[in-house]
Amino acid sequence: MDEYKEDITDMVKLSFFTDIGVAITSARTMREMLDQVMEKIGTIFVPLNWSLLLKNNTTGELTFKIAVGESADKLPGIKIPKGEGIVGWIAETGKSVIIKNVKEDGRFLGKVDEITGFTTDSIIGVPLKVNNKVFGVIELINKLNGKPFTPYELKLLQTIADFAAVALEKFYYLKAIKKIASTDGLTDLLNRRSLDRFLPKEVERCKRYNHPLSLLMLDINYFKKINDKHGHIAGDQVLKETAEILKRNIRSVDSVFRYGGDEFVVLMPDTSLKDAEIVRKRIFLDRAELNKSGNVLSVSYSMGLHSAGPDGVDDILSKSDLDLYREKDRRDEGNYENLNDYVEEFLDEEK
Repeated sequence: MDEYKEDITDMVKLSFFTDIGVAITSARTMREMLDQVMEKIGTIFVPLNWSLLLKNNTTGELTFKIAVGESADKLPGIKIPKGEGIVGWIAETGKSVIIKNVKEDGRFLGKVDEITGFTTDSIIGVPLKVNNKVFGVIELINKLNGKPFTPYELKLLQTIADFAAVALEKFYYLKAIKKIASTDGLTDLLNRRSLDRFLPKEVERCKRYNHPLSLLMLDINYFKKINDKHGHIAGDQVLKETAEILKRNIRSVDSVFRYGGDEFVVLMPDTSLKDAEIVRKRIFLDRAELNKSGNVLSVSYSMGLHSAGPDGVDDILSKSDLDLYREKDRRDEGNYENLNDYVEEFLDEEK
């Protein structure tokens, strides 16, 4: 009979880890993978409450990200200060632990029970770590049958946590690779490759819903002279400043791209020419104010802008580019020495 029980335990264990492997390899998102892992933890250990907390690398505090079981809806978002409570101890030491009776353990933090109304009796907790660096904790509270957790269950849970940690690392690196491929390393804006993906989708949406689409193209005037006179570090700083100006003058639905070199593109869905002109004006004025501060190089921008509806949206990028170069020709004819002169004329035109 004992041999039969051991065989059944081994079969369950093998089946469980097979399921965990499938969950990790088939999950399309990090959240989906973690939800599946947490579901299977509940099936094997049958706790009354189980949670996953992630560690903030800067502050060291832990935040409940996923919680299942009694009073679980009250846990997500709750933060545990660095080193506090049993989970804090696990995160700081990187060690697993079984607490049969929390009332006898000085590390127990009753704060969470006070918030949830749940009564913690026993805990089993393990760190999520890769290369000895802890980035989270899995915690199980109170077995359904009222019995304490066992060393065997602790070992099993740690193995599961190791599976989950490997999966999280995989998703982290995939996300990092995706970001590298889609963003500009200097300004952290989306890059031209991203524009090639975004623009066709916005063009299609414009046609489908009969909404206007506006595209602004910006060029930093005399950028080569800035690099030649002040050096590439100064030029990089101007690019970063421009990126920040663009980001703080658009809506959350708009997108900013570094198109290449000293050129930037702002894509504004469902935006008329009149509203897009307001954005252009804000960018001009923001740069002018920054120049007046005296803390940066005084530079100026040329901006091309085009808005279109469903019938003329296919060539919106080329028309914005054409408008940009008309603007640059106009600037050269006016022989503007600085942005402030340009802004004054720009504002006069709007009166």
